[in-house]
Amino acid sequence: MKKSPIALLIAACTSATAAAAPTAPAGQDFGATLSLSAQHTDNALKTETDKLSEQQNELAASAFAIYNNEYIALDANYAVSEMRYEEDSQQARTRTIGKTDLVVGKTHNPFDLKISHSIQKLPKTSTALDLEEETDEKQILTVQPGFRTRITGADNFFINASATEVEYRFEEQKNSSRTGGSVGIVHGFSAVDSLSFYVTQSDVEFEFSPDVDYSQTMAVLAFDTRLRRLSYRIEAGQSRTDSSRLGQNDDPYYALQANYDAGLHQLEFSANQQITDSSRGFSASDVPGEISGGSDVTAEQLDQVLLQHMQLRWSSTALCERCTSYISVFRDEHEFQSLARNEERTGGALGMAYQLSRNATLGLNATRTEQRVDASANEGEFTLDQLTLYYSYAFSGGIRLRLFGMQYERSTEDNLGDYEELRAGITLGYNF
Repeated sequence: MKKSPIALLIAACTSATAAAAPTAPAGQDFGATLSLSAQHTDNALKTETDKLSEQQNELAASAFAIYNNEYIALDANYAVSEMRYEEDSQQARTRTIGKTDLVVGKTHNPFDLKISHSIQKLPKTSTALDLEEETDEKQILTVQPGFRTRITGADNFFINASATEVEYRFEEQKNSSRTGGSVGIVHGFSAVDSLSFYVTQSDVEFEFSPDVDYSQTMAVLAFDTRLRRLSYRIEAGQSRTDSSRLGQNDDPYYALQANYDAGLHQLEFSANQQITDSSRGFSASDVPGEISGGSDVTAEQLDQVLLQHMQLRWSSTALCERCTSYISVFRDEHEFQSLARNEERTGGALGMAYQLSRNATLGLNATRTEQRVDASANEGEFTLDQLTLYYSYAFSGGIRLRLFGMQYERSTEDNLGDYEELRAGITLGYNF
């Protein structure tokens, strides 16, 4: 994979940040973890017949850094792992996942620079099995310099430029880049309420499929409230895309994010509709819990996509003094704009963690995901259920133990992708 100019810029900015940092900042936190996992599965290839029983061992290392001072905010977390398969059911592959958010310049500064980087593992297609060979890794790198200034006692003007690169580890034909910017005004009604109006413009280019290139312009009105228990942000606007393949199209844009905290109960809700593309991806949000729901996937072909997403989550500590429970539901729909393809995914999760002692936790999680894919070439529908039981213990000196058992059951409309799997194992980790 080639080195991008944005990556070089990030390296330069990171070096400058490190040189400017004081030796003992107040908002500093660093850490690392090494872990070794040994697990056994009775169906390594996730098939209905001729099941392969296999021992799988995983070595992983992770590190995080949190840094904050008057001018800089950094939040980075990465993990590297490799799974070895004793029966050679799959080829061993080193995998990296993680995310970095770096901000140089705070709200009281007129200029700022935001740099974000993420790398994630995701299925190659929406109907792919959870096998290493059917996954890819996607990197998204964004650099966003900005300027803001107060124009009245209650109004602030801002303007930003943005450059983003999307790169895939194995399927490089899905790579893309986008450049653009935004300009707008924020009006503060009070210390907790604000109204914003902004316009964004971006040009999207696909490295190996220039016929899919498009430009997008959006005009958005947003209202933001942050109270002691309730906070929410509502955005509504219009999106216009222009491309040689589809011509000019107008689509409504909306986004809602609401959080309610009543002490023992927390409620989170999000919903949005937007035009994206199958290179940038569909990760509007993940359902919190043991596994992700409404998670990002890729597609076999590049296209503009109308994304609709909804998620609701309730969590509480009211059931008992030592336990935390949650319930969440989600729905995602991906409507391809030039291809005869529509994807719909719905699901839910629930779980509970019980604090046996200060160091020991017992937990149970259950999830269900239902997916339907309508396409001209094929139609796929499946239901995947997962049940997870785990026990974790934190020893003194940074050593951690985790015992886990998982049951999977997948059923399909044509019965060609059905399978059941039992998996159990132990993980030993050391926190530095």
